[in-house]
Amino acid sequence: MASDEKYTKVVARRMLQMTRTINGKWSSHVQKTGVTCYTCHRGNAVPTYKWAIAEGVEDPDTIVRNKHGQNTPNVSVGYASLPYDPFQSYLAGKAQIRVASSSQYPSPNHVVSIKDAEKSYGLMMHMSTALGVNCTYCHNSQSFRSWSLSRPQRATAYYGIRMVRDANEGYITPLTAVFPAYRKGPHGDPYKVNCQTCHQGQSKPLGGYSMLADNPTLKGPPMPTAAPEGGAAGAAVPAVLANPQAMTKQQ
Repeated sequence: MASDEKYTKVVARRMLQMTRTINGKWSSHVQKTGVTCYTCHRGNAVPTYKWAIAEGVEDPDTIVRNKHGQNTPNVSVGYASLPYDPFQSYLAGKAQIRVASSSQYPSPNHVVSIKDAEKSYGLMMHMSTALGVNCTYCHNSQSFRSWSLSRPQRATAYYGIRMVRDANEGYITPLTAVFPAYRKGPHGDPYKVNCQTCHQGQSKPLGGYSMLADNPTLKGPPMPTAAPEGGAAGAAVPAVLANPQAMTKQQ
């Protein structure tokens, strides 16, 4: 029983640690509902909804047979022609997601290419499908950029994206050498989580039902809530990110 020879034991231990971290650190997203193993697995040894880096031409700069992930209808982006692998950049990396400029003129502080904008929209299509909602669930169509016009759910989603990054970067990717080949994607990276892994078509996973009361050991120790990007350095951040509860539906 003490042996760690089976990789599943090593992975399970790390996943338990990840679950406790999510419940202790990311209350800005999971609130008091929290998550348990069942939130993702739903009775399956491997979660149904997962992702790995998609197949494609290895050299991203070549134009030969390289569609850059576009014009191939894929369920991950709602069967649109958008790039169907936005996860590598946004849910494993820290690429800038916001593409709407605050000015009608080019700005050195906010220059986003059409290519990057399309990839960002691909991620939004994924979130829409994963939660079973449309754009106005978080945004106000008068100004998709404005935080003051947005709904409280946008702040919750902001932290959700960063929570998923934390899970992928801090817990799953470091297990690359532990997972066997058949548990990895075409590029050899392990299968990771995205919004669909937990939500599975519902705005609140499992309809908002919490099983933490029946699994108190998964609550995790209280930890400081993750601060908004730039907050630690004292940079200006939207008030709703510093205090999501301050935002009301009327705003």
